[in-house]
Amino acid sequence: SSCDEFVTVDLPTSQLSGPTVFEDVATADAALGYIYAKLRDEVLLQGNSSGIGCLMGHYADELDYYSSGNLAPQFFYQNNVLPTNGTIRTIWNGTYQLVYASNSVIEGVQQSSSLSVADKERLLGEALFLRAYLHFYLVNMFGEIPYVISTDYVTNASISKSTVQDVYSFISTDLQQSATLIPTTYVSFERTRPNKSVVYALLARVKLYSEDWSQAIQYADLVIGSTSMYQLAPVANVFLKESTGTLLQLRPQFTGANTLEAQNYTFTSAPPPTFALTPALVSSFEVGDIRRTNWIQTVTNGVDSWYHAYKYKAIGTTGSSVEYSILLRLEELYLIRAEAKVQLFDLTGGAEDLNVIRNRSGLGDTSFSSQPDLLGAIHQERRHEFFTELGHRWFDLKRSGTATSVLGVVKPGWDTKDLLLPLPESELLLNPNLMPQNLGY
Repeated sequence: SSCDEFVTVDLPTSQLSGPTVFEDVATADAALGYIYAKLRDEVLLQGNSSGIGCLMGHYADELDYYSSGNLAPQFFYQNNVLPTNGTIRTIWNGTYQLVYASNSVIEGVQQSSSLSVADKERLLGEALFLRAYLHFYLVNMFGEIPYVISTDYVTNASISKSTVQDVYSFISTDLQQSATLIPTTYVSFERTRPNKSVVYALLARVKLYSEDWSQAIQYADLVIGSTSMYQLAPVANVFLKESTGTLLQLRPQFTGANTLEAQNYTFTSAPPPTFALTPALVSSFEVGDIRRTNWIQTVTNGVDSWYHAYKYKAIGTTGSSVEYSILLRLEELYLIRAEAKVQLFDLTGGAEDLNVIRNRSGLGDTSFSSQPDLLGAIHQERRHEFFTELGHRWFDLKRSGTATSVLGVVKPGWDTKDLLLPLPESELLLNPNLMPQNLGY
């Protein structure tokens, strides 16, 4: 009887594969929920010092490192990230594990004979979105990478890299298929699972990054035009869980808990124990910009001052959670559309979209009118809008071709090889088809 009891125990809650998971919608949803929980707490998008918001903020010019300990951000701040770096290995392995989990959901849903058509389409659309989302960050950090679409171990163990252009093409294909499947409405009123507008928002970003300006505008239009669902929130309310401008966010682990970001970036004594915003970032805000007063906090020792990000303000538990970690928000779509319009020489239209964000931030209309000046103004606006958020600043510097000219002046460790992170040495040893290593490592 003891043997019989052993083999009939319930599946572990983290089980992601096998037909049992996809016999009903609750367990299938739990398989997707596992991916979001890993993103929030352990992999890539977590709000602590190992998440890409903090790491790439140090890698670029948003954060100065003060700790004497060998924390994960130190090597990113020094632009001294080697192929043997443990954080690099964790990012790579953890993200591809979630790609595997997404593929497991895709295959399980497709093979299920018990899920309804509506549930199958929603689950499949969401898993395709997640697969695309994960690959988006990998390609922007590492360059050429494998685009993994199977759970077949033999295939994946020897998979080769795809070009950056091909990866963007695969991402777009996944997202376009997702958009045909995923519902227009949210599954959760808290916007913690993607809907069709979320897919369109990521498509707009992908098209901007791949310089398909017309399609970037097209997809941004679809989100901005959903005025019954999204409106720009006042600056003071942007990071509250009920913000009307939020497209997708991650719920904290426990009821009453809040974000890891608030705990990670906030400090109350000077000098800072770990890291702080760079003075150059803080001083770059225009007079009257209410983001400077709402999203940045000053800490002084009576002689000198330091600054920390104060977008997320709730530390620890509250009666009910007041802030969730935001992955996509409406402001980005206005700035995507502004940039794409200016690239197509619709300077008036681009300035109008830029001014929407400026006016909401307490600033007047832009004074720039030429294409180069407007593009510079848009990237400056993105710098002020998205600092410490999921690597935006680093990706903007890299894709605009200004990383070397900007960072080479302010960072002694900067080298042009740093435009890409190194592939983990351990992965190259396991799979020689990932060679060659990124140039310079």
